[in-house]
Amino acid sequence: MTAEVEGRLSGRLPRWACRASLFQPREPAFWLYVLLLVGTGLLAFDQQRSLREMSPSGWVLSWALLALYLVPMFLLVYLLDAYEREPLSLVLGALAWGAVAATSLAGLANHDWGAVVARLGGPDLAAQWTAALTAPLVEETLKAVGVVLIYLIARSELNGLLDGFVYGAMVGLGFAVVENVFYFVGQFGGQPAGVLGGFFVRVLASGLYGHVLYTGLTGMGIAWFVTRTDLRLGRRLLVAGGLCLAAVLGHFLWNSPLLNLFPTGDLSPLQQLVAIPLAAAVKGVPFLVLVVLLVGLARRQERRWLEAAAAGELGGPALTVEELAVLEQPRRRWRARRALRRRSGRRAAALLKRLQRQQLSLAMLHTRLGDEDDPDLLSQRQRIAQTRQALHAAIAGSPAAA
Repeated sequence: MTAEVEGRLSGRLPRWACRASLFQPREPAFWLYVLLLVGTGLLAFDQQRSLREMSPSGWVLSWALLALYLVPMFLLVYLLDAYEREPLSLVLGALAWGAVAATSLAGLANHDWGAVVARLGGPDLAAQWTAALTAPLVEETLKAVGVVLIYLIARSELNGLLDGFVYGAMVGLGFAVVENVFYFVGQFGGQPAGVLGGFFVRVLASGLYGHVLYTGLTGMGIAWFVTRTDLRLGRRLLVAGGLCLAAVLGHFLWNSPLLNLFPTGDLSPLQQLVAIPLAAAVKGVPFLVLVVLLVGLARRQERRWLEAAAAGELGGPALTVEELAVLEQPRRRWRARRALRRRSGRRAAALLKRLQRQQLSLAMLHTRLGDEDDPDLLSQRQRIAQTRQALHAAIAGSPAAA
């Protein structure tokens, strides 16, 4: 690593390897989170029961289809962090906030503000603009509260922009899934054809452009504000506010009649298969590109942090330059294990995976332990030496080495 990079990063390394949990009884924010989640959970349960009574088969089909969206999207967001994935309890806590508290409170607030828009602007304006004028600010604010609560519960886990995106995106994912159930059963009637049509429009054609991105961007704004304490308060507020405002504006554009190319009238199934995704792309792709670029920059930032954290171990028995180059890229780590499995078997590949995890943990320990002879660092180096010895033995004993 160059001195220039080290200078840029000095004093701003995250404190990795803390591993906090959602369950923090000593934190007031934890009890506020529990109180709000339980209170809104009763309302959410009643709402889901009403939807099930409206159309039992449509309700079950809706949840079954949305599970096909929830699981891969959850994994995609969760696996974005290449070095220190967020504690599962906190990630599930963020998901639950979006699915339960944010949706329940947003339903009440949107209804009340929608009535205000109708009174002030009349029925014609309300029909076209209510969703754009009420939902973006109301929903993004309520979802952002969940990210803030997660931070207040476990401050050590929100280390950078990528962490903020993960927690925000998980809140947005929970919100999107439950909101879609309302649409599939309430708006589309809960009939199989209506549910399948709604799934195509709101998930297959539009699922990449919605709440996951909005709240992910909001989470990045919150993370910027709470982690960049090396900057002046005004600049922190400006950048964080700009990111949160961008999320609201992206949501506003999606809900508004602006650039609305979604087809109306009778179209053939083939025409709908082309026209609906195209209309969704016109509104959603620019915002998707913006968020993808920001996530890419956040991942690059974490890679520089890893280089700085591991600098003291490079060239020693625990970590070589070549091994660090592999550790920096998840694909390289996977390819190295796959290649070793083909040459030397599964045990060797499993040992290499363990070695890589131990080396990442060693680098992360450096971010919170200043003494090179700290017992935790010495123990981690010893574990690496033992794993490396076992790995060499497994390779030597494999059929390929015979």
